[in-house]
Amino acid sequence: MRRPTAVTIGLAAVGLSACGTDDASTPDTTTTTSTTASTAAQPGSPMTSAMTDCTKTALAEPALQAAQLLGPDNIYTVDDVSCTDGWGVTSGLLSSADNPEMGAPTSFVFKQEGRFWIVQDKATVCGSDPSTTTAPADAAIPADLFLRGCAAG
Repeated sequence: MRRPTAVTIGLAAVGLSACGTDDASTPDTTTTTSTTASTAAQPGSPMTSAMTDCTKTALAEPALQAAQLLGPDNIYTVDDVSCTDGWGVTSGLLSSADNPEMGAPTSFVFKQEGRFWIVQDKATVCGSDPSTTTAPADAAIPADLFLRGCAAG
């Protein structure tokens, strides 16, 4: 059974030491120190992947699941992945199966919990002012992922 969730989503990982951008062979050595607020996926409907790598491959299925929560006929093409400190953001094109070439640029935010990527609600993890160009003090998502994950689609 699918349960509705917010359009936007966030990610944090516990103990993630490095993330790749496109594939596991290109590590992202960017690290930040951030205070992570306690966030959770909507109870009973976690978006998960059993892969802990920060790659397009590892996040493609959780991102597709997130897109399908918005509409069962939705598809999502991941164009880019960025990760820091256990948080990950996918950027891509959200469209329908009926017209896959026409869609909207969309980002989803995930948090890694153990071996799984858990989709996050942007309204919860992006803080009190997601329209700003810098992360507000109450944002849980790392500052270097804020623009890609919260201020963009």
